[in-house]
Amino acid sequence: MFSALKKLVGSEPGQLREKNIPAGLQSMNQSLQRRFAKGVQYNMKIVIRGDRNTGKSTLWHRLQGKKFMEEYIPTQEIQVTSIHWNYKMAPYQATDDVVKVEVWDVVDKGQKYPLLEGVGKGKRRGENLKLENEPQESDEVALDAEFLDVYKNCNGVIMMFDITKQWTFNYILRELPKVPTHVPVCVLGNHRDMGEHRVILPDDIRDFIAGLNRIMNI
Repeated sequence: MFSALKKLVGSEPGQLREKNIPAGLQSMNQSLQRRFAKGVQYNMKIVIRGDRNTGKSTLWHRLQGKKFMEEYIPTQEIQVTSIHWNYKMAPYQATDDVVKVEVWDVVDKGQKYPLLEGVGKGKRRGENLKLENEPQESDEVALDAEFLDVYKNCNGVIMMFDITKQWTFNYILRELPKVPTHVPVCVLGNHRDMGEHRVILPDDIRDFIAGLNRIMNI
């Protein structure tokens, strides 16, 4: 891919080769050329967890730069996407290093599908998630947290809850202690625009986290 891009880029910034250039293409600026030439330097895996209807998939889409989804559509399986991110170092200077962030939108209990190659039409299994040594059996499985160890090689977890629904915070109380202690966790309260209906207070969250055997970063 990179060799094909080089053929399209002229010898000077903003200049394209006159030969075999498809219409509508423009030369990449030099900073982009350097970025793609270096490739990806680091990998990260971030897992988003929470009870149903807390906004996990919406956050997953927004992290990809997609539009906000107003309609609620239950997610049936784990969704995975890769985002290329340039991090900043102190004092707030952007780097040329590229980090590939693998973001998992985790479903605790998904819809089961036959574990076969060529599953029936309309039944897609983990579009961006492949299983190693997948057995060719007819047993039904779902790509969910019951089937996969979602914390394997994980670098961070986002635990989401709805500040207006107590049971979504009960999920955090139950599941956060199961996260390996070396993995950083961000507890994220969603639906802040519904503050007048809030039932989970900031002190509730602080008191719970303070009682855990984890390093607390604020």
